[in-house]
Amino acid sequence: MNYLGYDAAAVGNHDIEPGEAVYARVQNDFAFPWLAANAIDTRTGKPFFKPYTILNKNGIKIAVLGMITPNIHAWLPKYLWENIEFQDMTEAARQWIPYIRENENPDLLIGLFHSGADYTVNGGDMDTYKNENGGIPAATKVDGFDMILLGHDHQERIEEITNEAGNKVAVLNAQTGARYLGRADIRLKKSDSGKGYDKVITPSLVEMKNIPVDTAFANLFAADVNLINDYVDGEIGMITDTLKSESALFGPSEFMDLIHNAQLQATGADVSFAGILSTDAVIPPGKLTMRNLFTLYKYENLLYTMSLTGGEIKDFLEYGFGRQYNQMKSVNDHLLNFQKDEKGNPVKSSRFGFQFVTPTFNFTSAAGIKYTVDVTKPVGERVTILSMSDGSSFDPDKRYKVAVNSYQASGGGGFFFDGLGFTKEETDARVINASKNDVRKYIADYIRSQKTITPALRNDWQVVPENYFRAGVKTDRKLLKKD
Repeated sequence: MNYLGYDAAAVGNHDIEPGEAVYARVQNDFAFPWLAANAIDTRTGKPFFKPYTILNKNGIKIAVLGMITPNIHAWLPKYLWENIEFQDMTEAARQWIPYIRENENPDLLIGLFHSGADYTVNGGDMDTYKNENGGIPAATKVDGFDMILLGHDHQERIEEITNEAGNKVAVLNAQTGARYLGRADIRLKKSDSGKGYDKVITPSLVEMKNIPVDTAFANLFAADVNLINDYVDGEIGMITDTLKSESALFGPSEFMDLIHNAQLQATGADVSFAGILSTDAVIPPGKLTMRNLFTLYKYENLLYTMSLTGGEIKDFLEYGFGRQYNQMKSVNDHLLNFQKDEKGNPVKSSRFGFQFVTPTFNFTSAAGIKYTVDVTKPVGERVTILSMSDGSSFDPDKRYKVAVNSYQASGGGGFFFDGLGFTKEETDARVINASKNDVRKYIADYIRSQKTITPALRNDWQVVPENYFRAGVKTDRKLLKKD
């Protein structure tokens, strides 16, 4: 990023994951300001990172105010951010916009937010406090922004909003993975009053797939790329058959059961929960490497062990399957819970094919217990737990040790808050242990211990009725493949 000559960057939630020793150091390695006005150092009461920066371009004074999504507490264990409080974005904007206007008097003010555009995520609205995607609410409620640049939710978005003062604010979100670059053409004309400028801002997206590789860039970092490749191509074991993640959408899968087996081995838990982190991963037979594990498990989740009653385990599963599966009232219905248009047809997404009601990492399955999921029944009445996996009895009132990733254990996806009705304090009180290493490390340990992986189902659960399930799978596989 120094090489590319960035003028400013916003801190994101994944930047917090390595812990303070890393993110405190990295901000000093950058040749540009790393911004997050709403990340407050609890030791000083001041922003942990620089709140804003001033750029001067051809005589134009530009203020850039940075913010980070404030929902960190729902995804990451507190020891990673124990010296930071994350403010609501609107609250922080109300503090900083007047300050910048009064002290800097910029010609242009840009919000650089690690925030998605959809503020209704997880049931939120324009007034939700500490909304994960609080960028547009902040720009709507606090007058002063000319443009906001968004990220975080991996969606492309170009629009113009009108804030509560009646002024226009351009919105630009350039998706993810360098598929696009966000561009804004800004025309400034001295206003008739002689004070400030009349502004016309035209945001657009520049598609990158046909842009040739910058050979100077590639050559400069070739040694670093080779070092990483040596690591990720290191052998950790063998696999006898192809492993595909797509099957996890529809029911029990060898892909998910490999993750469950690793989590159970690492924690000694009675039950394992896991979400679907990838729907298009394919691991071929042969040598297994760390590169395969980044395909198998692409997020930096830690591994928690928690104490839950049997009844809470059932409610956790009810919540997850309530979002994964549609209620099938006939064999002609969809099995998967797609978002639907006004005619009841699945809604397409430019990136994901068809849009689920929630990202697939908010789906779930369990290992260590025998259970069924009846998709003809309404949400909350689908899961029947028959026994433990070894055939011993399952007790709704007994406390069990449960393996769960840090995203869900910290409140991500709403499993504990909405599904079980826990407060944050109640959720934290159920934590028995939190790992210092990510789940991928424990999957690698499991593979090394087995030496050779033969993909196989644990046969812990099934979707019923069988005829509805098969019909739904057939319909939805065809739908997804057609797309």
